[in-house]
Amino acid sequence: MKKRPAGIDEKHLWQEYRAGNILALGNIMQSLYPDLFHWGMRLYGEREFVKDCIQEVFLNLWKLHGTIGEVENVKGYLLMVLKSHMLRELSDKNQMLQACIDDDYTFAVEFSADSQMIEEEHEIYQFRTLEKVLNSLPQRQKELIYLRFYQNLSFEQIASVMNLGRQSAYNLFQKSLNSLRKNWPVVVLLSLLFGV
Repeated sequence: MKKRPAGIDEKHLWQEYRAGNILALGNIMQSLYPDLFHWGMRLYGEREFVKDCIQEVFLNLWKLHGTIGEVENVKGYLLMVLKSHMLRELSDKNQMLQACIDDDYTFAVEFSADSQMIEEEHEIYQFRTLEKVLNSLPQRQKELIYLRFYQNLSFEQIASVMNLGRQSAYNLFQKSLNSLRKNWPVVVLLSLLFGV
């Protein structure tokens, strides 16, 4: 994944955006676009739809700049807004079944196997096996694992993005890890998730 530019203080940029600085909003978008796009593609794998939704989110943010409030975590807030916007758009277009609205949407986990980063075939096999094990989890558990390990969100931020209480997010996380432990050796799992 492409790293965001060093020195970007999203909270400071958010303050400037709220004060009417459109360049600050542009910097937020530039900084967080890769994360938002990856998140959107996990939720619904149509590139143009995801790009359009991200653009609409930022257009709506600009319209609200004078009235929008403080946010503790800009990235977590925007992930939540994008998810809500995408689900609303899909529902409006009748492209989503009622089950999807009830949090039964498709959420896939993929790891890129960059040949420079992963040189051994065994490591590629481990990543593919982990991917398979993760995709066997229920949708909400996969989403939580993705937010925790790929987006590095705290449990408070995950709870906000997934519209859960903090304790519920933590309990779901524990349930997810227990499911993973049943299907994967603990040492290998920890090394792949945490890079130890």
